[in-house]
Amino acid sequence: MRSTMDWRLLDYAKEAVDTASGLQVFLGEIQQYSKDITGNIAELFAISNALHVLHEALDLSRYGRYSGHILKDLEVCLPSLGYTLDDVRDMFSKSKKGKTAPGAFPGTPPYAIIWEDALADLKVQGISLPLRLELFRTYLQGMCEALKGEEDEEELRSLRIRLSKLLKKQGPIDSYFNRLSVHGSGHGYAKTPMPPSPKVARPKIYSHYTYPAQQYSHLQAQPPPPLPHRAHIAPTWGGIGIGDIPFIPPPVPEIPQSPTYSSASSHAYSNYSTDSEPAAHWAMKIFDGRHSSTPFQTLGDATVCLGKDEPRVIEFLNGDGFEKVLELPFEATNVWVRIYWRADDSRCRILFLTINPSGRRIRQCIPITGLKLQRTESCVQLCRVNRKDGQLDLWARLRFTLYERMVLFYCTAVAMKRQDQNGIAEGLEDFFESGEQMEFSGEITDNRYLHAFRVFRDEDSGCVRFEATARRGPLSTIPIWTAFVTEYTGHKGWMKRVGSATIQFGELHPYVFCEGYKVPKGPTGKYQLTFTTPEDARNFIERFHRIRVR
Repeated sequence: MRSTMDWRLLDYAKEAVDTASGLQVFLGEIQQYSKDITGNIAELFAISNALHVLHEALDLSRYGRYSGHILKDLEVCLPSLGYTLDDVRDMFSKSKKGKTAPGAFPGTPPYAIIWEDALADLKVQGISLPLRLELFRTYLQGMCEALKGEEDEEELRSLRIRLSKLLKKQGPIDSYFNRLSVHGSGHGYAKTPMPPSPKVARPKIYSHYTYPAQQYSHLQAQPPPPLPHRAHIAPTWGGIGIGDIPFIPPPVPEIPQSPTYSSASSHAYSNYSTDSEPAAHWAMKIFDGRHSSTPFQTLGDATVCLGKDEPRVIEFLNGDGFEKVLELPFEATNVWVRIYWRADDSRCRILFLTINPSGRRIRQCIPITGLKLQRTESCVQLCRVNRKDGQLDLWARLRFTLYERMVLFYCTAVAMKRQDQNGIAEGLEDFFESGEQMEFSGEITDNRYLHAFRVFRDEDSGCVRFEATARRGPLSTIPIWTAFVTEYTGHKGWMKRVGSATIQFGELHPYVFCEGYKVPKGPTGKYQLTFTTPEDARNFIERFHRIRVR
């Protein structure tokens, strides 16, 4: 039987990865410290890996008396690591009173000041952040070697003494363990709640046979189940219309895990869909921070917009009844991209906000129906037709550092474009498949709908995702929903057949790009897909388990 300390190792491993993901925000904001931050991120991932290795190695039946010795040493290492991770994550929500944010727009967090102050605070405790992370990583790796009888006893003793001294300066040993839930029933670690959802009843839609249509009837909104809190940094640029979404650090990456993995976040997120969460528009719920974060290995050209400046465009959008439903930062928050939507006719506008070299704010706006969206490397190009020669000209280019955020933006934009009642001109069909390898294609049904179901693997980032589209018709290229599943590749216990053509998933978080549609669930409340033939179901399982990712 394993010690309860043993089970905590995976929780700490996930916390280390979560913290590394949050630091990526600072990496893009304060270039002068990029080398140091990159090193800290690397150490955090190494710490996570060491914890996973130690978790697998702590088998009492195999290592006997060594396990008890290691578990005792963890009583020193883990609390100190936990306090350190808390201190680093405090940067993500901390605002320094009385200091002006130096960013491009009002409300931009003073990243450099927050970073410098945090490092100074950690140094006061006796060990700087880089040395401390190296200390944790070395100590955990040393314990793995100790289980095999290959440890350097003198080095481990020296490290243990340094950790003990550090822990005494950090806080009482019991208090940290009381804050961390072993089996996922606690409150987690973030201290700042997410912004409340707009109190607007979510309309229901009656759908056609292949793709949901825009016909609404109001339903009473049901409150969503409680979610773990996530830290946010500061309000974003300008405050006009609804949906002023604070800037949230990039969503934490999910790490490969065994089917028995248990943590607060995984249990709370499992099989919970944003379908039930009230919102003025479905796009307001897409960037929820509940997906993996897979960085691109190769970055494309920088974000840019070539449209003309329209100084009063926000005022005009507000006056014409448009509401802001999406806002994303680019290029170290020097650029913000918004999508506006009008309920009366589902018209959509894309707004590009930046600052020119002289410090003047630039606002560029265009109807989304006048654009062709296409992927090139880690960028999404927004092109419009040149009225003189009929050729496509670049209006804007958006560079993404994370694959998932690019997919979600693209799917959201093209779905809203097709739902715009103004219609779309010929020659503006969107294209994303460049750079993705299709690993599987089949046909699924949920009684009322017939959909094409595909599995894609991105060749640059290695991320794997599901996607469902209409089986036929003009909307057959528009995603209905997608789900990122990289962490489940290689885990055969994650899915199982519950019928000749039906597959049930252990955990899945689909992102739906239209009102009213819900990915099917079975009697147990778990998501499931029903293929039109048993052969498709069998081929899907076989091919999914053969996918190889980095």
